[in-house]
Amino acid sequence: MVSNLSIIFMGISLIISLFVPIVGMIYLKKKYNASLKVFFIGALAFFIAVNIIESPIHTYFLSYNKSTASFLLNNPVAYMLYGGFMAGIMEETARLVSFKFLIKGRDTTTALTYGIGHGGIEAILIGAIGSLNSIVYAVLINKGGFQSIMEGALVSKDIIDATYNQFVNTSSLLWLMTGVERLIALSVQIALSVLVLYAVKERKYIYYVIAIISHAIMDFPAALYQLGVLKNVYLVELSILVMAIILATFVFRNFSTKMQKYNEII
Repeated sequence: MVSNLSIIFMGISLIISLFVPIVGMIYLKKKYNASLKVFFIGALAFFIAVNIIESPIHTYFLSYNKSTASFLLNNPVAYMLYGGFMAGIMEETARLVSFKFLIKGRDTTTALTYGIGHGGIEAILIGAIGSLNSIVYAVLINKGGFQSIMEGALVSKDIIDATYNQFVNTSSLLWLMTGVERLIALSVQIALSVLVLYAVKERKYIYYVIAIISHAIMDFPAALYQLGVLKNVYLVELSILVMAIILATFVFRNFSTKMQKYNEII
């Protein structure tokens, strides 16, 4: 049986992942008349960069091409660098293109709005949908229909058993970590949006490069956890949280104020 507390935490993660971006956008719209167009550009840019461009590349290098798959999956440092910098290049380039060619605003509100769109769709696709699926699986397990449905879908017994054990044996707190992780990721996406918009506004593209490196570093612990090098998920999330706080503090202290002052001058 999946505990009721686990299901409650799945629900909380679902609510966080779905409603925090929406509420954030509503707040920016009412308080600062933020552009819905910028919000949707951010969401679309993420979807194109990650789901349409990056995902097939991962499929090729980590699955289809046996040589690269073997090398990357058996070399944690290489896998960490590949995964981190692939995500950084794809997402920060999407930001760069959006700010340079599609979005006219050059103030902090524009960066925040784009960041919520970019990070918000990520939260919905990963956090909300993932949590909803988890709730469905948990309910099926508790009602006794999980195995028959999975067998009807021609899922192998090994996968059925592994999934069942995961849901039954996983600590309840881990299901809450999905929502916490999405909050951290959203803050990072907003901070990086401020940094890249500043790079475009001032034509100082070194900050675009810094954004790529920062993004990659933020993803390193998760990549090592995926390969089993790091085994304590709480330590992984704590390290990401610390880096997120450092990044957000650095960016907002040094760049958001400059953009706001620039906007007031013009």
